[in-house]
Amino acid sequence: MQGRRNFLKLSAGAAVGSLAATLPGTVQAKTCNEINWDENADVIVIGSGFAGLSAAVNAKRQGLGSVLVLEKMQVIGGNSAINGGWLAIPKNPIQLAQGVNDDSPEELVKDQIISGRGMQNEPALRQIAERSLDAYDLCIDTGVKFRDGFNIQVGGHNKARAIRTQHGTGGDITTKLYETGVKEGVDHRLQHYVEDFIMDGQKIVGVKVRKNYRFPDLTTGSSIFIKANKAVILANGGFARNMALREAVDPSLDPTLDCTNALGATGEVTLTAMAYGALPVHMNLIQTGHWGSPDEGGFGWSNALLSIGWHQGVAISVLNGKRFMDERADRKTCSEAIMKNRNPDGSPAYPVVFFNYNNYAKDDRVVRALRDEMAWKVDSLDEIAAKFDIPVAELKRSITEYNKHVKDRKDPLFNRKMDTAEELTGPFVVSRIWPKVHYCMGGLKTDLGARVIDARSMAPIKNLYAIGEATGGIHGEARLSSTSCLECLVMGIVVSETIKADAQGAA
Repeated sequence: MQGRRNFLKLSAGAAVGSLAATLPGTVQAKTCNEINWDENADVIVIGSGFAGLSAAVNAKRQGLGSVLVLEKMQVIGGNSAINGGWLAIPKNPIQLAQGVNDDSPEELVKDQIISGRGMQNEPALRQIAERSLDAYDLCIDTGVKFRDGFNIQVGGHNKARAIRTQHGTGGDITTKLYETGVKEGVDHRLQHYVEDFIMDGQKIVGVKVRKNYRFPDLTTGSSIFIKANKAVILANGGFARNMALREAVDPSLDPTLDCTNALGATGEVTLTAMAYGALPVHMNLIQTGHWGSPDEGGFGWSNALLSIGWHQGVAISVLNGKRFMDERADRKTCSEAIMKNRNPDGSPAYPVVFFNYNNYAKDDRVVRALRDEMAWKVDSLDEIAAKFDIPVAELKRSITEYNKHVKDRKDPLFNRKMDTAEELTGPFVVSRIWPKVHYCMGGLKTDLGARVIDARSMAPIKNLYAIGEATGGIHGEARLSSTSCLECLVMGIVVSETIKADAQGAA
């Protein structure tokens, strides 16, 4: 039996996120028979976001035995805990109560095919959409609460199907999944960094883990070996915080862009899998969130605030006072349009988005944004022009034209859907926008059951599975808003079913 051949050795003094620290090494490994296992689990889950926690709960419910979740950071949740808590669910109860009866999983897939621009995995998208109500039921069953009556249409979707958690964060979901896992016997370990896989030919049999690891210091903690009796599930997320890897796979991506991700989104586990032959796909497709604000760091409140701005307001270039895009288009379309706004020296000319204040004065999205000064209450167009150095005459002409389009419910400039647009009269809520690196479309290739595909044989690597942002090729060039949470929760269900079927087939 061959052990950790060509495994990913992270040098002790290297900073996490450095590509030099994540290249395959040439250290001679022990064979599997020579390893003294410190402990074992039937199912090992790497990562504690939506995907990992869903997989852990569902693995217990499938009767797969002991389940161990390994999280390298000091808190549960990863990117999932800090996101906006959006979930796209066709035929969800709130949608049906609103009288939206013409939606379906197929309608969601149609929207995703458009945004994927021919690069998407349609069967995978269809599987996820068809099981979206299973994800909703999982949330309700574990105690997640959604906002009463809140179901809206978000960018790139043709129907209002996006619901949102009670507090507007993904932590509302990760907390409940974690609490449920604890009650049902899932073992969660923080500060456990996966250093290497232990392989028996084309089968994973365990992992080498640095316990008591303190991010990002690779000299902390000590190594142990954990045997995986049935499966290892990679739910480690993307690599948007790994600057060297980002540059390597997409040199065109502006390195000055801020990032919405948690600091731990550095992708070493994905690279480890690749070192053992796992097939990567679409690694150069890194999505930016067009709702980013230059006036706050990380994920922030801008995503929530602009769920109003894109629908009820308008985006204006500070360079000429004109509209420049369909505010309700998908992320890729909007991000590309926004980043064309540049000063003569090439620096960003941050566009502004504004909408009427009075209708939303008590909305928590507005209250928080104004409180944290990433948006401002401005009384008139003259004040907007003065505050953001916008040509005032052209700004006023643009808003007069826009208000006519609102009344006509037709946008001849950009063909924006105007059903939610409001005539702009002031006072206004105004924010600046600039995209942030948000989501890795690429990752490991899997089959529909979440089995990781070996590039050398194009067959599954036995007992190795991947779900969520660690996978690639599902959404294509652009992922629609509110679909990542859906994918992660659904695939946590699917992978548990796959592992059960594989275990029964091997018995």
